[in-house]
Amino acid sequence: MDFDLVSLDGRLILVGSPDRDRLACTWDPAGDRWTQYELDVPDEDFPYTELTSLGAAVVDGRIVIGGGGDHQDFAMWDLETGKVRLSAQEGGPGSVVRADFGDRSRLLVGFTGRWGVQLWDPSVAEPEDWHDDDGGLDDVDDSVTEPEQPSPYDSLVQIEELECRSRASSAAAAGLLAGRPVVVSGGRHGGVLVWDIEEERHLARFDDLDQTPTEFALAPVDGRIRVIAAGGQSLVLGDLESNEWGEPLTVPGDEISCLTGGTVHGRPFAVTGARDGTICVWDLAERRLLGQPLQGHNSEVLGLRVADLDSRPVIISSAHCDSVHLWEFPS
Repeated sequence: MDFDLVSLDGRLILVGSPDRDRLACTWDPAGDRWTQYELDVPDEDFPYTELTSLGAAVVDGRIVIGGGGDHQDFAMWDLETGKVRLSAQEGGPGSVVRADFGDRSRLLVGFTGRWGVQLWDPSVAEPEDWHDDDGGLDDVDDSVTEPEQPSPYDSLVQIEELECRSRASSAAAAGLLAGRPVVVSGGRHGGVLVWDIEEERHLARFDDLDQTPTEFALAPVDGRIRVIAAGGQSLVLGDLESNEWGEPLTVPGDEISCLTGGTVHGRPFAVTGARDGTICVWDLAERRLLGQPLQGHNSEVLGLRVADLDSRPVIISSAHCDSVHLWEFPS
């Protein structure tokens, strides 16, 4: 199950897909309450929904989800009503995650097997057919001019120079660098690029490592934003000033399948999930493993997030054909 986290009315809410057609779900971990929602189909000619990748955002107090899969193009829904807000017809996404840029959020969509990532504004929607509520064409006043509706494609950002190399939500990372919105992922012609969205150019380029990075995050380490990258069994930090990688850390368990990073109590961290279910938590400042690897999943870890729950940091994870797990963040 893929999932994302949102804050709604001051409560942490997990939004995910239970891997069943036309369904999405939420989990309130504080009250341990699950709720299922049925979704409308984006295309009546293909009455099926597939959300192997999913991101979520809150728009005007309502949860909006966006996602798709191999057999479904990217679409966005109002979760509570299940109504389709947008059906992009842009090809099946391999990964979706919410990207937060200060006071605005976007859904970052990656496509495995071809170049390019997209940034969609979750607040946009396809305009309603203005004739839907009319009794019939005979009743339409030809003198009335339909107001021009903005296109949801007007805010779409397409970055052809980037290439996602995995299906995890960490296939690309996004955030602010010196106040500027950036996206980090594999480069179309190799290496890893840090892409400035507004200037439409790369700010940094890192060469590929012995184990090609496939998962990415951003976190402040030693007072500066660093690129966190993972591939194979290696975890590494990239310095944006020198465009150089640090010495890789060897991750216990199988190959890394997903990654997240950030700060807890002011300390930079990374959490890795592996194909064999192993989860590792890293102190990036001290370059060491925090506690023992977390063992609870018996299959590939597909999703990782770190959040505050009742003022304490927790790790939330999902794995293939397994339940969602909640872990105390190790000290």
